[in-house]
Amino acid sequence: MQNSIFVAFIFLTFLAACTPERAEETFEDSYQWVIQDSIQVDFMGELALLDYDPAQQLFVSRWNAQEEYVIFDESGQVNHTFKLNEDGPNRIGWVQGINFLDGKLWIMDQVKGIYVFDLDGTFLEKYPTPKDYFYLNGLPFGAHLRGDELFYLRPEHGESRPDIPSLFSNVYSADILEVFNTSSGITRTTMPFPPNTVYNSENFYNWTFPMIIKHQDEWILTLLAEQKYFVYQEKDGEIQFVRAVDLALKDAITMPGIPMNRQADWYEEFGNVIFGRIEQIYRRENDLIVIYTKGVGEELASQHNRENWEEWLAFLENIPRYAAVFDDNHELIQQDLPLPKGVRLSSIVTSEGAIIAEKNQEYFGVEEDFLIYYKLDLVRR
Repeated sequence: MQNSIFVAFIFLTFLAACTPERAEETFEDSYQWVIQDSIQVDFMGELALLDYDPAQQLFVSRWNAQEEYVIFDESGQVNHTFKLNEDGPNRIGWVQGINFLDGKLWIMDQVKGIYVFDLDGTFLEKYPTPKDYFYLNGLPFGAHLRGDELFYLRPEHGESRPDIPSLFSNVYSADILEVFNTSSGITRTTMPFPPNTVYNSENFYNWTFPMIIKHQDEWILTLLAEQKYFVYQEKDGEIQFVRAVDLALKDAITMPGIPMNRQADWYEEFGNVIFGRIEQIYRRENDLIVIYTKGVGEELASQHNRENWEEWLAFLENIPRYAAVFDDNHELIQQDLPLPKGVRLSSIVTSEGAIIAEKNQEYFGVEEDFLIYYKLDLVRR
């Protein structure tokens, strides 16, 4: 019954968005959000979903308040809870990325290399990738494995406090991934930085916050300042650029840049610019779903207090979000589909194509001692 009510709510939300102005932009293929199923997890606390293992049908999540990892299955049963090593030779300093790989958890540490853990948190092995590296922010995953080679986001090398303009000039042009051969210990790079982006302008656009999705031999990349995504193909161990797919959003606010030698002034000048950006990409068997915002005008954003974290987060969460549907060849089918209210999308899509979203208890005015995750889908009407 609960699911039926929520499906109706989603459908009504979609209809409310179809104003006469939008009716002129209708597509031949019209999509709507539906719920396939829901998962109830008996857990007290906010969990951030990190990855999904289709072979075992398991989710790994993190309770940030307690620095605890929680693994549960599709029935909602919690299988494991653990904290990573805090002492000893296998101590994890700062988890930069984590994912399932070969039935285990693979974790990239900020400076120590790649660690492998069993699902109950037991340390198994470590791959000491080249030393003197560092990351500026969290990663979309820990590592992918192909034969003897580990693929992971390319770190910065050398001192952790380099010259900022030089650092970002390199970030905006160097390969995206580093590859470590576990047999020889040799490293190389692959996945060239995409051509013809705003990052080629020699201006400062902050860290790129790359989001990378691997689907068979296809890799998808997004960058913070770009309202487009980039398609790559893996061939003979190299990840080669194929094409850029521009969302061509109407009335979207773009991220402003600033001359590289004035990078320290960016937040002072543009701190209230809430630009449009891609938030999630779900690569499914026969299509691709992009979740994005178009941004918010500076005048509206300045009415909210950044120093009041609760107020600012509520403001950001209420920014309208949309979905675009592309076919298997990355041709646009439909865009500007409003997202349903009352859910928080995760980064996870299951092997059946279900997009996992958490029920927002605050939105519905309830406080439950369990968590609800919905399996959402976009289907043709």
